[in-house]
Amino acid sequence: MRVLLNLAVPPSAHERYALLWAIPATLLGVTGLTLILMFSLRSYREYKVVQKSVDELQERDNAVRGREMALRRQLDDPESRRLLDDVKFVNGLIEQKQVSLTGLAADITELIPDDVRLRALDMEPEGHQQALRFVITGKDAKAIERFLNNLENSPHFRDVAIINEGFEEAGTSSELENVPCTAHYIVGERESSGE
Repeated sequence: MRVLLNLAVPPSAHERYALLWAIPATLLGVTGLTLILMFSLRSYREYKVVQKSVDELQERDNAVRGREMALRRQLDDPESRRLLDDVKFVNGLIEQKQVSLTGLAADITELIPDDVRLRALDMEPEGHQQALRFVITGKDAKAIERFLNNLENSPHFRDVAIINEGFEEAGTSSELENVPCTAHYIVGERESSGE
């Protein structure tokens, strides 16, 4: 008599469906791996673009540094150094200029009557003001007085005064000569800007 024994263990539910689950898991793994490769490739391309930009920026930086060194060598040249010193000197003079002579002349000519002439003008700085000394000649005392009143009423002049009350009359004419007077000229925006 022959007895056949089946020693095989019956497959569990897990083992029975393992093959069925292997196919979707494999597809899922391949899809995930594909996505990872795509993201990696895109990141690599972005890295290459950024690296190219960095390289170009580095090249520009090196070119600018080279130009800077060439300019520094040129500035160290004695002729260039002299020119730079001259430019600094001229710029310093321009910064120190506070009064525009054309502006001062325009302000004064607006105030001078027809029968008064300006003989001399002297100017000396006093802070933001300029101390002016006029020497004028007028047809008569009223003409001189009109000019002085015009100065006092002007917003550009202050502290108007006659230095010497003794007018000098010219020989035969009634003209008053060399009447010295002083005033302070206020430097405004137009004058300080050099217009």
